[in-house]
Amino acid sequence: MGHINTSIDRLIKIVQQGGSVRTGIDIYNSEKTKTIEKTAIINDENILLKLKAEGIQILPISRQLGGGTWDKQGLELKLRPGDQINPFEKEGLAEIPEIDKKIGKIEETKREATVKFEKAKKNIKKVISDIKDTGGEFDYGQVENTVTELLDFINTDESAFSLLTREIFSYDDYLYNHSINVCTIGTPVIKHFMGKYGKQFGMDDPEKIKEISIGYFMHDAGKVLVPEEILNKKGPLTDEEFEVVKTHSYQLGMQVFEKNHLNDPLIIDSVRWHHAPMFKGERRCYPNDVEPEKIPPYVKVCKLADIYDALTSVRCYKNAFNPIEVVTDLFTKYAKKDKLVQKVLLSFISVVGIYPPGSVVFLSNGQMAYIIDSRGPIVLVFSDDQGVPLKRQPDPIDLSDPNSVSAGLKLDHKRPMTTPVKVYNKLPKGLREMIFSK
Repeated sequence: MGHINTSIDRLIKIVQQGGSVRTGIDIYNSEKTKTIEKTAIINDENILLKLKAEGIQILPISRQLGGGTWDKQGLELKLRPGDQINPFEKEGLAEIPEIDKKIGKIEETKREATVKFEKAKKNIKKVISDIKDTGGEFDYGQVENTVTELLDFINTDESAFSLLTREIFSYDDYLYNHSINVCTIGTPVIKHFMGKYGKQFGMDDPEKIKEISIGYFMHDAGKVLVPEEILNKKGPLTDEEFEVVKTHSYQLGMQVFEKNHLNDPLIIDSVRWHHAPMFKGERRCYPNDVEPEKIPPYVKVCKLADIYDALTSVRCYKNAFNPIEVVTDLFTKYAKKDKLVQKVLLSFISVVGIYPPGSVVFLSNGQMAYIIDSRGPIVLVFSDDQGVPLKRQPDPIDLSDPNSVSAGLKLDHKRPMTTPVKVYNKLPKGLREMIFSK
């Protein structure tokens, strides 16, 4: 028997009654910091209450590794009905047997996101066209309304846009899509940062979100003023041409906002500094005459969102990088820097949906699986190791569960995620009907 996922409320009650708990497994909080040693005896309820306050609802207890629960006399307590938590019953996850309802909701949200995205894309096209035609002027009201609609949708589902815009085969399309993506990736991240770390850095006013999001939406506006022969050049840029491209942020971007009489730092900071250094000594950044500690946290979020989207989008001249590899590289580059960078990075990793619901992943044994919940992730395997559709619907699997790992069920990180439509012929009939029923 492996570990037992146990209700933290049950464990709190045991300790409150004078008992003790030992997990047998190291426990980490949401910031990846070890909070409980596997051999530690827990007899202070505050330790468990703190974990619960951070959103942790279950703790693993491994009896094989020395874990267990004991009453105040030291007698071992056996789990009673209701003590053990179904590993698939996670916060926000509906009852798993109702898979059709869960999948229906995912696909409905994706369809709604497609409509929202296309409307936002139409609006950003108009804004960019106006900037190009007038040398910088645009309808700020249109931008504000577009971002407001995106914010309303993000508030209902933060990861809904994550599968919509990865195939881009022209520079214009890239600029339109990238503007929306950076906004819809960056906004949930800065919201998370504000809620968790904002007070430490004087950045906890939710009323600032809209202006920050507008900055994300318009962060590359200055590129419209870069000469097209440079922007659309197929071969590598010369050093002189790259110097011109670099001006899109701190010079041309500022020119656009000055022409529109916009000087709100919450909006313009992300435009002029989203390529600036996150920490002292970071290379290939511009402008490099600004001190990293002067760069606000919302701009650092914009930079991460900008890098992430650029690398995970398919372009006519490159394939998309696997999101897992991109996040890993970002973590490697920006971890162990100053405190602000750490908190921004943790917020980014916590929020970005590496495994968006509704996407398809490949397992290391060759099977394909549909993601039901990004936490885990929890997946529904639908093919055999040769890609042949399964004839029966298996139970969902939590790939983070040690039992799944020991059974050899893990993600193939060398193969990027895809969408159900791209593996349409590999889907079992029942799953296909659930996904494409409308």
